[in-house]
Amino acid sequence: MTALSGEKTRIGQTWHINNDCSHADYPATHIVEQPKHGRLQIVHEPVFPNAAGKLAKCRTVKVGGVVGYYTSEPGYIGSDRIVLSSPYGDGKIEETVMNVNVRRLLRSG
Repeated sequence: MTALSGEKTRIGQTWHINNDCSHADYPATHIVEQPKHGRLQIVHEPVFPNAAGKLAKCRTVKVGGVVGYYTSEPGYIGSDRIVLSSPYGDGKIEETVMNVNVRRLLRSG
């Protein structure tokens, strides 16, 4: 994933919905490893779930979700890494590694 240096960038989302597409709860998302060159903010906000299978019908319904936003230190250019854990499926916990490529904001003019 790519982020611009010093800019708030949405890096991912998760949700938990019922079969009728209604909000079930907010998945318990935990930061296992903080980014070394920035910060991660986890917020609850409405999302469109990109669900598959029998829940694919819910893709056009906004539900309460958990969203992660990454912001690098101002002026930082390079790579960063974030590790998160969250529930997945029937009681399983999934650990997700997110590698972020932080680029310079190109200004025109």
